[in-house]
Parts: sequence; structure tokens; C-alpha cells
Amino acid sequence: MVRDGGSRAPGRLIAVVGLDGAGKSTQVPALGDWLTSVGVPTQVQVSVSMAPVRKALSVIAAEDGYADHLELIGAETMRLISACNKLARVAPVERSLRESGGVVVMDRYTYCQYALASAQRAGDVRFLRRLFAGTPKPDLTLFLDVEPEEAARRVDERGVDVESVQFLKEFREAYQALPEFADFVRVDGNGTPEEVQECLRTAVRVNLPELFS
Repeated sequence: MVRDGGSRAPGRLIAVVGLDGAGKSTQVPALGDWLTSVGVPTQVQVSVSMAPVRKALSVIAAEDGYADHLELIGAETMRLISACNKLARVAPVERSLRESGGVVVMDRYTYCQYALASAQRAGDVRFLRRLFAGTPKPDLTLFLDVEPEEAARRVDERGVDVESVQFLKEFREAYQALPEFADFVRVDGNGTPEEVQECLRTAVRVNLPELFS
């Protein structure tokens, strides 16, 4: 893991990013279990859902006569709340890598915040980049890529949130427009969970071979 100053912590950071419905929440724990099973000390950082926050704000919005939580506090404020939550999750990672010397696999990363802000047209991406400036750069970022139609179907099937195909298309385009996207490793997420997991494992083997030597 390389910091801006060029020093390297002994551990390795793997970030898994992608659209809602890409399968990150399913695949990240499975990837961590596999790495552990082959003798690579691994910690998994699962994403913390903002659904309870949105739900609580929606209740207040209804009580105060607003259409929804975004009308109550504004999309930019909601994006900042989400970004601060992500920063609190990411900030301790470098210490874990330095002390453990193993692998940390993260479900979502700062790049998700940049892409979401762009797709939702909510929040200043430049400000978000300043907010996350001290966070470590992943050694490997896996972009779990699914067709927006398939992602929307999975989100609908999950029954927690609803995402339109059009928004997911714009979200995907926002990821692809990130300057970091050129360094992402694309993994096809359209297959069965077993097929996708095997693709993720192959990507890790190919891009971080030192883990297995």
C-alpha cells in the first residue's frame, strides 16, 4: 500500500467497487474467506449501510411536511454525511495494514463517493477528494462490472432500495470517467456468484502474486 509520501506499509489493500447490485456485499466476504483459506492473513471491511439514516430522516421529513429526506436536508448534505461515514471506516485501515502485514479487503472505497456525487449531481467532487486526501491508495481496485439492467433487477429483488436503470447507467459512466479508472481491474459480475468469485480470485492471483509466494 503506497501513501502519497511514497512509503509502503507491509500489508496490501484490496478495494472492491461497482454499481449497487453488482454483488459486492456477497463477493467481498467470500473473497476474504478464500484468502484466509489459502494462508493469507485477511481482514474484511464490510460496508455500513446508510439505509437507517435515510429511514430516520424520512420519518422527520414526513412529520415536517417534506416530500423525502433529500428535500429535508438537501442532496449535498446527504452526500457529505455518507462521505464522512466512509472516511471513518477507511481512516483506520493503514494502521491495520502496518501492524498486521496482511490483507484488508474493503467493500466499496472512496472512489464510490466520487462516482456517486457525480452521478447524483450532489456535492463537490473536488471537496470530497480533499476530504479523503489522507486515505491510502489501494494496491488493487477491482471494479465489479455488471450491466445496469442486471444491477437494477438485483436491487429490486433485494427489496431494500430501488434504483432506475437510467441512474445505474449514469453511475457506471461516472465510474468510468474517474481518473483512477484506468488502474482499476475490471471483473465481469454478470455471471453466477460462483463464476464471479472465481474471476475475482483470478484477478487477485494475477495482480498480487506476491501474496501467494
